[in-house]
Parts: sequence; C-alpha cells; structure tokens
Amino acid sequence: MSHQLRQASFLEALEPPLALKARDALRVGDFKQAIELFKRLVKQEDRPEWCEALSEAYAGRARMLAAKGLFEEALTALSKSAAPDGTFRDPLLYLKCLCKRGQLHEATEFAVKHIASEKIPAATAPPLAELAAALWLAAPVPLAVPVDPGSEAGKWVEHAAAAQQSLTAWIEGREPREIDQLLSRIPLRSGFGALRLILKSLMTAADDPARARQLLDSIAPGSAFASLRLAVEAALPGGPEEAAAKSSPASRAQQVFAVEVKGLPNAASQLLLQFTKAERSGPGSLLAFLAGQARTLPADEVKRACLNLLAQAPDRLRLFESTFGTLTAFERNRIQALAAEAGSHWRRAEQHWTAAAKSIAPAPGAENALAAGVIYRRLAHLAQLHPEIEGQGRSEFPEIEYFELSLRADPDHLPAVLQLIGLYRRERLDREWQRLAEDSAQRFPSDSAVLLQAIDAAMARKATKKAVGFARKLLMLDPINQAARQRMIELHISHARKQNRSKRADLAWKELAEAATWERASAPSFLLRINQGLVGRVLGQEDAEARLRQGVELAGGGVAGWFRASLEHALMMSGDANAALLRQQLAQAEREQAPTKQAVLAIVSALSGEEARESKKAIQALVSRMRGWLSKASGLAWCAAEFHPIAEMFGWVDAYDLLDDYARLAGQREPGDATWRYYQLVARAKGDPDRLSFTETDELCDIEEAAAQRRDFHLANRIQRFLDGPRSPESRGSKPSSKAGHFDDDDEPADLVSQLLAAVLEDTPPDLVQRLVKKHGRSQAVTALVDRIRATPLGGMPEPVLRRLANAMVEIVTGTNSGPMHD
Repeated sequence: MSHQLRQASFLEALEPPLALKARDALRVGDFKQAIELFKRLVKQEDRPEWCEALSEAYAGRARMLAAKGLFEEALTALSKSAAPDGTFRDPLLYLKCLCKRGQLHEATEFAVKHIASEKIPAATAPPLAELAAALWLAAPVPLAVPVDPGSEAGKWVEHAAAAQQSLTAWIEGREPREIDQLLSRIPLRSGFGALRLILKSLMTAADDPARARQLLDSIAPGSAFASLRLAVEAALPGGPEEAAAKSSPASRAQQVFAVEVKGLPNAASQLLLQFTKAERSGPGSLLAFLAGQARTLPADEVKRACLNLLAQAPDRLRLFESTFGTLTAFERNRIQALAAEAGSHWRRAEQHWTAAAKSIAPAPGAENALAAGVIYRRLAHLAQLHPEIEGQGRSEFPEIEYFELSLRADPDHLPAVLQLIGLYRRERLDREWQRLAEDSAQRFPSDSAVLLQAIDAAMARKATKKAVGFARKLLMLDPINQAARQRMIELHISHARKQNRSKRADLAWKELAEAATWERASAPSFLLRINQGLVGRVLGQEDAEARLRQGVELAGGGVAGWFRASLEHALMMSGDANAALLRQQLAQAEREQAPTKQAVLAIVSALSGEEARESKKAIQALVSRMRGWLSKASGLAWCAAEFHPIAEMFGWVDAYDLLDDYARLAGQREPGDATWRYYQLVARAKGDPDRLSFTETDELCDIEEAAAQRRDFHLANRIQRFLDGPRSPESRGSKPSSKAGHFDDDDEPADLVSQLLAAVLEDTPPDLVQRLVKKHGRSQAVTALVDRIRATPLGGMPEPVLRRLANAMVEIVTGTNSGPMHD
C-alpha cells in the first residue's frame, strides 16, 4: 500500500463514526441524510473538510431537486453551498434555475459576475461565457469597464459591444460589408461566436442556402444559442429534410421570428402575432380569439381546437355554443369533468363523469357502450388515487365498483378484467375473484394471465381436477410457463401435507412424486426438494437429508433456507426427528449469518401463503424462536415500501415489540417520514384501534390527511383500514355490567343526562366535534369522544351511558338526530 493510501486510511480511521456515516451517505447520493449529519458535525467542530463536504451535499441535493423541476427549492439549496466570496459550486445549475424561474436579469448579473472568476473550473468556463452572452443579449444589464482590458472579463465586454452593434446593424438592414466588419471583431471561440455564425448565415441565405446551413451546423445542439439557431433554420429556404423539421415543435417566438425573416404576407404575420398574444393571456383568451376566426379559418379545425380548450376555460362554454352550436349532454359533462380534474375537485369530477356515462344510450357491443367503459375505467383510476372519489354506494370499494361498471359496458376489455381480479384478491373478496376468474377463462380461453388466475381460483376452492385442467390448457399454449407448473407442484405438495398430517407418509410421497412430473429440469423447485427430504426422512430413505439440504440451498440457504424448511415441517408435522434437526440447523444459521434485508423479506414472503395463515400457533412459535435474530435486523435501513409486509407479518404473529423496535429505529433515521410514527402507534395499541387514546387517534388522522395531500395514498389507506378495522369487544357492542352506585342505561333520568351532557360540552368545543365527524365519520367520531369523556371525572360511568352522551354531542353539533345508538 502506498504512503498516501496508508495516510488516507489512517485519517479516515480517526474520524468519528458520525463523520464516516455522513461520508457514506454522500458517497451513495443520500444528500438529505448527508446534509443533516454534516450540519451536526460542523456544529460540533468547524473543520474545513466537513464544511466542504456539507457544501457538496447541498449542491448534490440541488441537482436532484432541479431534476424534479423544483427550481426554487434547488436555488435555496445552492445558496447554502455558496463560498464566503459568493461563488457557487455549480454556477451553471444556478443559472438554469434562475432562468426557469423567469429571473433573467438576476441570471445575467450572476453570469457576468462569474465570467472572470478564478474559481470556475476550466471545463465550465466556456459554456458559462456563452450562456452569459445569450442572457446579456436577451436581458442586458450595465457592464462595468474592467480595470484590465486584456483580461478575460475585459475581452468579454469588448465582444459584447461588438455583438450588440452587429445585431443592431442586421435588424436595421445595413450593408453586408458593414455588418461583416463588426462581426470580424467577434472571435469564434468567444461566448458570442455562435451569434456571429447565425448572423453570417442569415446574410448568406439568399445567395447560398447550403452555405448558410453549413454555418449553422457549426453550432452545437447544447449551445445557449441553439433555440435561435432552430428559428433561423426554419426561416431558411430548403426541403423537408432540414434540421428544424426534425426537432421538437418550435415555440411561438421562434415561429414569429421565422415568419418575419421569410417575409411572409403581413396578414399571416399579424395573425400569428395575435395568436401568440392570445395564447399568453390564457386558454380563455385563446378560445375567444379562435372563435372569432371561425369564418376565416377552416371551421371544423377551429371547432375542434376550441372544444379541446373548453376543459381549460369552462367559463367560455356559452361563447362556444353561440359560435358552433349546442353541445350534447355527454360533451357538456365531459368538459366539466376535465375542468374539475384540472382544479383537483375530484368529487365534482366524479359527478360529471358519472353523468357523462349515464347520458350514453345503452347499446351493448356498440361504440357508445365502449365509451362508457372508458369513462368508468377512468373513474376507477381516479378512485385509486383520490379518496374523495366515493363511488355510487354499491360497494365500500369505489375502485372495484367502477371497474365492475366498466365491464358491464365493455366485458371484453381484458386489462380491466385482470385489474378487477387483482383488486378482489387484494381486498380478500374470495367469492368474487374466483367467480370472475373462472368466467374469464371461458371468455378468454387462450390468454395465459387469465388461465393462471383460473388455476388459482380452482385451487382456492379445492377443485383439483379443474385446476389441473386449466394448467394443462395453459401449458398447451405455453409449454414453458413456469408459473403454471409451480402452481401444480404447490397443489400436490398441499395434498402431501394433509396425508402426512394423517400419518400416511407413503401417500404423501406419492403426491410428491406426482408433483415431480410438473417440474422442469432447468428450474428445480426448492419447495418440492424440501418436502421430499422431510417425508423421505420419515420413510427412512438414505438420500432424504441430501434432498432436504439441496432444497434449503435452492431456497437461498442460511437462515432464509432453514426457516423455509422449518415452516414446511410445521405445516406437515413431519416428526420429532425432523424437528430436532431443523432447530439445530436454524440456530446454527442464525449464529453464522448476520441479518440481511433479502433474508428477512424471504421469511416474510414464506409466511404470506394461505396454509401458513391457517397455522397461526405453529408460526408464532417458529417466529418466537427467531426473535433475537429478527431483532438484530431492526437496525437495517428499511424503506417504507420494504417494511409494509414486514409490519403486517409482525402484526399477524402478535410480535408488536419487534414492530415497535423496527419503527422506532427507522423513525430516528428518517424523522420526517410519518410512516414510522404510524407503525409505532399500531405497535403501542397492539393492532387494536380501541387501545389508542383520543390524542393518538387524532394524531393518526392528521398523518392520514397529510399523506393524502402529498398523494401517499398507500399510507393514507393503511391508516384508514387500521382505524376502521377489527375493534375491541366493548366497542363492537358488548354491554359491560353496571358498576355499583351507578344507574343502568335503561333507567337513566333524562334530566341527569342533560346535566351530564352540558358538563361534557363545556369541556369539548363544538368545532372539535365537527372536525372529528368530518375526519372519521359519525361512528368513529362517537368512539373518539367516548375516549375523551372517559379521561374526564365522568369516565367512571357505564360504557352505554358514555356512548349515549357522545352520540348526543354529535347530534347537537351536526344538527342531526338519527335516534339513539344501540350498544
């Protein structure tokens, strides 16, 4: 090892662990984390290398923000990376952000200031000088006379004056010789060199178009003058192969420039100018302008353009109809729906889309029925993204409801069929997805995805013969379909488990032999090998343990592999000898292998099967034995998407202490992510929303609302499902016995209830009750108010009385009276 490498390693070893973690974050591009860590380090000690690294982290964060179009936030981050002398780490990015924000004069001042900076890297200097030139010509600022005319700054100022004079001379139509003399003062390597080529091209175009194009070809596509180059190319005489024809659509400014340079009739030029002006004034002004041209321009094209603009300017609906005629009910609702979507008024959009679909005359198989299907699929998509979409009350799942309506209108739309099956399965609507899967197998008999769903449906209903029939049909269409083969292997393994639990290991082995006929040599099944090994050991086969170990290795080996083998043993109850071997091997793997994300997620995946879910006690015991190893994995850097299935598994096996550990450590790593606070509350409540305090329930509702606002509907829906999920026996209606000294619900005096209600309302503001009803709905609000009353001196009353009081509070505040709540 060289002396420099040894010295670097030695210095790195001396850095505190926080600094090493910060540098790792910077190295992998986790700039947000790097900023937080380096800020803490700089507060502890103002080391130059830490300040430099913090500056680099801010610059990296700015690049990520700019890539997402968040230019104002990128400017803020870049300003924090500035050196004491005001220079920036990435001046070109700072300029880009200023331009995107429309701050052209500020951008020009910044660019001119940094031209002569010695801190600008050599590779950055030329593009910066050219960008400064383009900005100065578009948004000029006063230029200070440099002290040294021979310096880079002095030369740039001299070239700027020559460029401005040349451009003015061309606009004023002066003699080519005079313009050439001015252009000769601009070196091609200067920031204004591209402008020299552009003006020379314009002067040459009339006599030699090919030469003019040659000159323009010298300007790089990434040049700051590329936009002007494209406008000039569009103005030059030439065929359809010209570069401008192959570029992205020209801007209005480029179009106007090209029209003026080409010398088109004044009327055409004026029309284009008016069109550009109307467009800048907004879609309403543009629609009014186009409507006024209905007699001079092709009427059908103008009408089509105005119809497309109506969604952006629905207030011009009357103008449109007075010009082009009355719209149909369908078109009116379609426009109003699109306008509502543009304004994020999702409930209004749903109402108009529904009305549009209903306005289509029902005619199965016809084009209008297909249009209704398209609308309902759009509503299903909106329901997935926006909780405000409520559906029509036929189902508690609006997304499912709209997909069902879409298939009634358009039953042959295969993607909708598959999406609906997926939704049914996600919401555990077993009867619905199984029915739809088997019906779809008749409608789409040659589609592999549908047949695979039909196999799953038949297996779920224990219809073995049907499942085999669907599998054979699928393999005739697709002989190497591994998913179908795997389904059949799993089906026979499931039967083998049952036989082994019935102490019929010989019959279990026959089922496994049948499963092996579905296996392909190039894709061995770890599940089959593990079960062959377990059953083979029960039957005393010599090669059984070798098969078992082969299956463990195919399953990933280590903890994940031996866990899978232990799970199979638990599901088939394969004897004490197997149990002892598996406990020993799993414990050894836990000692030898540190937890990894891949291993933990493999365990979670193994526990997601139906048979595992039906063997909760056995699985709880298995997970309990691994508690120590799983606890170590809480320190891994889990992201929310990875952790969701882990959290579900911990909740299912009642391992809420592990859930709390994982969520707490993740919350320390990412304090800004509310996902972890949600899981901490779930862990504290042990999965029962009734265990939450009023404050915690309110906090969860705030987290849900914030998640919905930032479009994190995954988290918002999880919180909603948790709050609406299975509740304690008390809240479901069990009636606790009356305590001594208290009255029963049936004989409580009305005047006493009134006094109690007055006391509770005095301590509970009406706006709080309204907010609870709005967030949770009436029933949930009553439950939350019961928790609040329970924490007051009145909390010792029987549960029915508390709920009666809470219900009365809701009725008083909302002005409703739905009758007493029956508990």
